[in-house]
Amino acid sequence: MTPDIVVDIGNSRMKWGRCDDGRVVEMVSLPHDSPVDWKRQAELWELNITTRWAVAGVVPREIDRLRDWLAARRNLPAIVTNDLFANGGPTGFITKVDELHRIGIDRLLTAYAAYCRHLTLAPVVVINIGTAMTVDFVQRDGVHVGGVILPGPHLMAKSLHDYTAKLPQVPINAVLPTAIWGTNTESAIKLGIANAILGAADQLFWDWAVHVGEPPWVYATGGDAGYFRGFQFTADVAGFEIDPMLTLDGIRMAAEFV
Repeated sequence: MTPDIVVDIGNSRMKWGRCDDGRVVEMVSLPHDSPVDWKRQAELWELNITTRWAVAGVVPREIDRLRDWLAARRNLPAIVTNDLFANGGPTGFITKVDELHRIGIDRLLTAYAAYCRHLTLAPVVVINIGTAMTVDFVQRDGVHVGGVILPGPHLMAKSLHDYTAKLPQVPINAVLPTAIWGTNTESAIKLGIANAILGAADQLFWDWAVHVGEPPWVYATGGDAGYFRGFQFTADVAGFEIDPMLTLDGIRMAAEFV
């Protein structure tokens, strides 16, 4: 099925992508439980009963909520699932994780989209920064070997506030830091979070580059990928790109096999 609209349902919000001419051309972020916002966006994009939807996500109840809403509009969405990435699956892109059905479909779709950009030209590292930060590794032959999960910047900020007596809840501004130290509590927290994100990604990239023995491609996506704008990895890279629509593009491509 070739979708007109792709939806990525994350832990905090959902993203809709409008497809045209074989790519995702527009993206919007919407609340989970807000049919009013969904209706307004559907009207803005002039969607109707002939619109073809493809949906993937990590929150089953929210997938069901959106599917029910679409059914009321006489739309039957294609649900993209982990089965597409099993050994022998139709995409030709497989994962070697121990428990296929426990890994977040967003990780697989983002890795799949990144791999499809280059197809055997280089190994790939995919960094996705949302509620959680994930880093996934794809071999040159299109095998996803696994990855790493750690708290995203908003979770880090919230945990420092919730589990200490005096530390404030700080807003996150995902930009590359320029300071070496913070001059007050808020700036110190922001700088610490930024360096935790960047330092973890850089070390993991270095280890993967050593493992594969050649410079990998790196993709960053997610709401807080701005930390990496202008960042220089310590290991050599084959190329680097920030693409906020990478997961949506993975849904678009995977939906062709549903």
